[in-house]
Amino acid sequence: MARTILLASLLLLLAGGARAEEEGKRIIDEKTQMGLGDYFFEDGDYYRAITEYKRFLFFFPASLRAEEARWKIASSYFQGKKWDQALSAADELLKWHPSSPWAAEAMLLKGRCWLEKKEFSQARHHFSRAKEMAPGFPAAQEAQWQSAVSYLQEERWKEAAAEFRKVGPESRLYPRAEHWARGMDRIEEIPQKSPATAGVLAAVLPGAGHLYDERYRDAGIAFLLNAAFIWGMVESFEHENYVVGGILTFFELGWYSGNIYSAVSGAHKYNRKKKKEYLDLLEKEDRFAVGITIQGKQPFLSFRYVY
Repeated sequence: MARTILLASLLLLLAGGARAEEEGKRIIDEKTQMGLGDYFFEDGDYYRAITEYKRFLFFFPASLRAEEARWKIASSYFQGKKWDQALSAADELLKWHPSSPWAAEAMLLKGRCWLEKKEFSQARHHFSRAKEMAPGFPAAQEAQWQSAVSYLQEERWKEAAAEFRKVGPESRLYPRAEHWARGMDRIEEIPQKSPATAGVLAAVLPGAGHLYDERYRDAGIAFLLNAAFIWGMVESFEHENYVVGGILTFFELGWYSGNIYSAVSGAHKYNRKKKKEYLDLLEKEDRFAVGITIQGKQPFLSFRYVY
């Protein structure tokens, strides 16, 4: 009897263990694995997203969603500001899926990576290819916009205006492009200071170059310092104190040349500051835009506010 009870208990234990083992198993299908990657991507955890998308490609290499996974890997690297890895991932997508619906987007992404790396010619080359791959589609319109931005970042204002005007009225970017094109047309009206004029004025009268640059405090300091050293030099030589006069002359040459260099530098800083203020104003105005877009053959009044 005891032997029977022991045997029955053993059988129950084995059955329970088998059920627990069966319940512990998890079957990961394509949808679940891709969904896990998407979850991390949407949460901003791009490196975990990359891991899950790569795991998807390992488990399901022949899946119809493989090209989507490769596109999302490239996007994740881009969002994570890993430009070189994003370029490599985009190349992988184009290599394995040259006819993918994401091919033009991948080319656009490559252009944006080069733009972030300040390689403007490379960026425009890829933007041009993206436009060729998807003419009339949003990717091409975005590529045109980014091409204009590349000229803007290079401070090539006329080229930037021309590129912004190539954004078609059917694009959602059209009101913004028109805003920036008009802004580029007016950029030459920004008040500027001539570095040469600042240098000449500083050479004629220390402090005058700073005064021209609208750096009034520096103008006063430059004038007083140079005046003090010149006065000391004259007094020393008049009293035949040639050693002190020589020392003061040496230091005065430094102050005098520094005054000229500072005035020229100040003119450049003034110009950069005014351009930055103007571009910041354009950016602020760009947050709220009113314009007309064309959808089909119908014009629509559009409003846009970014906060």
